[in-house]
Amino acid sequence: MSYNGYMAKRQFQLDGAQINALICAYNKMTDGATRTRFQAVRLYGTGYLVKDIIEITQCSRTSLMEWCQKYLAHGPGALVDHRAGGNSRKLRLGQIADLSERLRLYTPGDLFGSEAATSEGRFWTVEDLQRVVERWYGVSYQSRTSCVTLFARCGFSYQRPARVYKSRREADVAAFEEAIERKLVDLAQEAPDTVTLVEDEASLYLQATVKQVWAPRRQPPVVRVDPRRDKTSFYGTLDLATGNDIVTESPKMNGAATVEHLAKVLDTYPGRPILLLWDRATWHKGPLVREFLAAHPRLELMYFPVAAPDLNPQEHVWKTTRGAISHNHAQRRLPDLADKFAAYLNTHTFHSSFLDRYGYNAIRPMFT
Repeated sequence: MSYNGYMAKRQFQLDGAQINALICAYNKMTDGATRTRFQAVRLYGTGYLVKDIIEITQCSRTSLMEWCQKYLAHGPGALVDHRAGGNSRKLRLGQIADLSERLRLYTPGDLFGSEAATSEGRFWTVEDLQRVVERWYGVSYQSRTSCVTLFARCGFSYQRPARVYKSRREADVAAFEEAIERKLVDLAQEAPDTVTLVEDEASLYLQATVKQVWAPRRQPPVVRVDPRRDKTSFYGTLDLATGNDIVTESPKMNGAATVEHLAKVLDTYPGRPILLLWDRATWHKGPLVREFLAAHPRLELMYFPVAAPDLNPQEHVWKTTRGAISHNHAQRRLPDLADKFAAYLNTHTFHSSFLDRYGYNAIRPMFT
């Protein structure tokens, strides 16, 4: 296998007998959730694109890959939903799992248009949840408390919306997610020895950032903030399989520092093919970096879409480390703070759902 390019051929393929068996099982089944599993596996096994299967069946990528794995291991019977909810529940457990997936696939605006509870219909409300549960399952929830509980059982919580850059283009995000899913499925089948990494940079300032903490009433805590703006920078590369972070400290983020870090990454995985995902920072594209990449073809790159830091798990590594080390800190010297920051990165693991989200962990056991 070459280190660059996609493997387009899908190895999960159903023959005529398997297709007919799934069609028969689908026609005989009355449970809607189980019928969806039969349909999704059949579509995947006959070559449909994942994005089309998601649109047709309203399932998630992760669920699709799990269903295919169960089917390969145990046949159509493994896709039957044997779960049952308690008598006190209005929705069965299978219906709640189905609702959880649908709430993530659709917005109230998609379903109700201008009649959604909020003006733009972008976010779910109790009122929208009541309407959609009655529409999809014929069940009426009158109590707001019951709806809040139902949200919680679907994995939703009441929280303040995060800010998103206006330069973000959702079409680019969707294209990236389709591309990375194809790539990871190809690697799982054709090159399971490939190391999958994500990279990002962060600046660390001596001036402490202040974060809320618990303290006795009427006794507000005090953090003495150094007025200087001294800073250093860190390159961080997260191994998505192990959760280990490769760290390089540098006074600047430029081509030379980038090459130094990439060399450290290659040394960490001698002889193994590497897929590295990173953003489009200018210091990632200069002549020094291009020359280095040309000399090391086992290092393959993919780029995150513009203004989509939420897709990069290394961002969560920075957030966790800042919370543990640099928020509310009392260090007087930047080198001491930087040493603690690097030590935390080097001694902790940072596990991510990235490989699960795009189907890699569900597919790989089929081919190893």
